[in-house]
Order: sequence, then C-alpha cells, then structure tokens
Amino acid sequence: MATDSLLTIEQAASLLNVSKTSLRRWTKSGQLPCVRIGARQERRFRNSDLESFLSTAPASIGPGHAVAGSEPLTPLAALDQGAAHNIPRHVCLHYRTPGELWELFLPYVARYLQRDLPVFYIHREGGRDAVLAALDALGFDTAGLLAQQRLTLLEPAEAYLAGGRFEAQRMIAFMEAAIRQRAASGHDEMLVAGEMSWYLSGAEGVDEMIPYEKALNNLLVRYPKVTIVCQYDINRLSAEINLGAICAHTHVHMPDRFVPGFFGK
Repeated sequence: MATDSLLTIEQAASLLNVSKTSLRRWTKSGQLPCVRIGARQERRFRNSDLESFLSTAPASIGPGHAVAGSEPLTPLAALDQGAAHNIPRHVCLHYRTPGELWELFLPYVARYLQRDLPVFYIHREGGRDAVLAALDALGFDTAGLLAQQRLTLLEPAEAYLAGGRFEAQRMIAFMEAAIRQRAASGHDEMLVAGEMSWYLSGAEGVDEMIPYEKALNNLLVRYPKVTIVCQYDINRLSAEINLGAICAHTHVHMPDRFVPGFFGK
C-alpha cells in the first residue's frame, strides 16, 4: 500500500483490528505517531507509521488477530517497565540514515510534546531546520513550543563542544542544570536527546564520550523520570564506539529491536 496516504481513525482501527480507543491511547502516549488536521485537530494516520507499528508490535496486534486489550511493548513501554524496577531511562539509539533516525526517534518526541512535557535536543550540526520540519509535519506548533521552552534545540557547539572541546564533567553539569531548570518549572519528566556524531569533530576531549555516557546513568538515578536518548550513526561511527555505547547504556534501540544494554551487567 502507498506509504504517503493518510487514513482516518476508523480506517486505521480497522487495519490494525483494534478499537479507536486503543489508537487514541497509543497516540496520546507517543507509541503511535499521528497527524492532526483541521480545526478539530482530528487524527490521521500514515500508512508507513501503521506498517512500522505492526512490524514492532506482538502478533496479537494486526488484521485477523483479537487484541482483547493487549498493549505492545514498544520502546517507550519497555522504558516504563524498566523504570518500575529502578533501571535508568538511558537509551542508545543506533541508525543508518537520517530518515531512519527520525522514524525511530519521533515516537519519543511525540510522547513528550503531546503530554506538554519538555524536550531538550542537541541535534547534529546544522540540523535545526530538519528537526523543525519533521515536527511541523506532525502538526506541532514549533514556534510556540520554542517560545514556551517546551522544545529546546541546540547545536553541538552550544553543548557538547562548547569552547571548542569536550569535557565530560562540564557536560554532566550542563545536563543536570537543564533538568533542574525544568523541574523548577514543575516538569520532573522530560526528554533529553543528543546526536553523537560530534565525536567525529576530532575536538580535544572527545575520547571522554563513552565514560561520559556511563556517568549519565548515575545522573539518571537522581532523576528517574527523565529519559535520555543518545543517537549513534552506525555508518559514521566505528564499531568500537557503537559497542562502547551499548555497554554504557541501560537500553539499546536498533532499527529492528529494543533490548537491554550492558551497563550494570
């Protein structure tokens, strides 16, 4: 089927063989992306998003299968389950293309923005316009979100590489300050994310990246409602770095799976 067509909520519910109530719940939590249209902000669903949802959901979801109230254990649901057992919400997300990155990352962003929770994102150098375009396409008022500080977008030079170098302890303090600032505004839940290709800059101190990632777990123990998603380009970063990331995170999100990381094993 065409991947760019939009389905009504009735059509999407029929395709997945679920209730409209389930679809509303999944879109509200960010598990399933949707597009809002018209003055009534009615939900519309891309075929490609529904196909992606089907590919990661259990067999009980989909045409010809009864669901009886079952919920797919999506990455976000797995994070919630882990948090109930005091596992920090720290994800390394591995991708191969910018399109694949956004396919994997958008559900995280949508969940937090749809719940009026802050998103703090350090994107790749020069990537601001692409981020705004992706969120605009989903119907978010990005200008309003930026003005309200519900969405914060930074270049690597404004965060990881401030002053032209990377310092792990400075960056930990920077992250904690961002978390505490939003907590002071009544938001102890937030999404923090960073695209990690700044490592390739060769700037002084970049070899501290993996130790920094390990230290973030200790930070998240103090802020258990905060989710941090670190994005690793499989094609640009070495196998050594990608393996190091897997060992430094509590959760690993690959294009075809979401599994526990090796930190703390």
